Amino acid sequence: MSLNSAGFAARRDAVPRSTSWLLLVSLATPITSSACGKPLTQEECGRLLDHYVELLLRSDRPDASAEEIARLQVDARAKAARDPAFASCASEVSRSQYDCAMSASDADRLEQCLL
Repeated sequence: MSLNSAGFAARRDAVPRSTSWLLLVSLATPITSSACGKPLTQEECGRLLDHYVELLLRSDRPDASAEEIARLQVDARAKAARDPAFASCASEVSRSQYDCAMSASDADRLEQCLL
């Protein structure tokens, strides 16, 4: 995976940008220590990843079927399960970041919520 100067995966790799989301989660660490609200659960982290994958796919392939979206979400969760950055999502993403990201209507906005 190639990274740009900001450390993010190159855009529009046709959805396996889930890995770039994992990088965003790891960058959120300093912000969350002072954030208020109930910590996220691992299931909420999974829903956040699902939302991100769906937004990416809808952007890259607007005609994608529900089955294709579901398949890629399962794939992204499987990759995330092996990634230490995703394992720490619940402690590194604040409730306000999560709420913002879950209301995002596109992947760029979601990424902004996690910074």
